[in-house]
Amino acid sequence: MAGIPRWRIIGAAVCLALTVAILVPVYRNRKRVSAGPLQTVDLSMRDYTFNGTNPTFSFRAGDRVRFVIRNDEETPIRHNFAIPTLGIPCEKELQPGEIRHVFVTLKRPGTYEYLCCTHRGMGGTLIVR
Repeated sequence: MAGIPRWRIIGAAVCLALTVAILVPVYRNRKRVSAGPLQTVDLSMRDYTFNGTNPTFSFRAGDRVRFVIRNDEETPIRHNFAIPTLGIPCEKELQPGEIRHVFVTLKRPGTYEYLCCTHRGMGGTLIVR
């Protein structure tokens, strides 16, 4: 390699070797989040609440969850369901008696809000540890 001093080539090789020696163990020991078994959460929408109390649910990072959302109103009130910060959008409103299934893998710890897009104040919290 004409024009490049030998000491620069050796220095670059040493820097590369040190970088690899540091990063490979860090990469191998990083914490992996593996998906757990599928859990089912039943959510009954009635009287402008989920399950009567808008409950808080706790999960672990990596949990896979199936939300079974059911409009249990006895009158023609329609409801909806979303978890905006997890990318679960509002879809068509559910008529009384209709059911929607939503599947999600909770990848990151945090606090997430689930809600009825149709009625403000109707919603609860998911805590992922």
